[in-house]
Amino acid sequence: MARELCSHCGFSIKTCLCDSISIINNKLKIIILRHPSEEKVTKNTANLLNLGLENCQIIAGESEQDFLQLATLPKATTAVLYPTEDALSLDEHTATTDAFKQSLNHLIVIDGTWKKAYKMLQLTPSLRAFQTVSFKHIPQNKYVIRKAPRADSLSTLEAVAHSLKLIEGIDVTPLYRLLAALVDKQTQHMPDDVKARYL
Repeated sequence: MARELCSHCGFSIKTCLCDSISIINNKLKIIILRHPSEEKVTKNTANLLNLGLENCQIIAGESEQDFLQLATLPKATTAVLYPTEDALSLDEHTATTDAFKQSLNHLIVIDGTWKKAYKMLQLTPSLRAFQTVSFKHIPQNKYVIRKAPRADSLSTLEAVAHSLKLIEGIDVTPLYRLLAALVDKQTQHMPDDVKARYL
């Protein structure tokens, strides 16, 4: 029997997050390229960004053909959030980085495991036309209910929230509050032995 879903937030009635949604009016457009395998994952945080940001779009796919829309984005004012060797560190205050942050209009974020994100990057050559950005100092991961293989892993929501704080200087507390609500709702329904693995 299919679970009854909330018509607004899309989560099950038991884990509805509507009471925790407070929309941030971000100017920087967030474009999330989501791997198809993430779409049905209840713990996927891209959905939360879509609920909590005024200016956010999710495009499902895994290769160039799925992301033809990228060709319409302005190269000079669009960046891809990914830690390549030549990525600009958003948390470094240099004249070049600060000027670039001020010029940004679009931020592309790849939503998938590290392995899938890397593959999506390889299969989408048009992404190489944009400057990559990353962080020198990774904030502590608050997303404890989904284990990551790398120490520098953040959920998509955390990576976007940190980027918005560094680029726009806006208060992103509502996004972290939404993430905390998801963690709380998801763990409420876990058996104690499973919960102990995460918390």
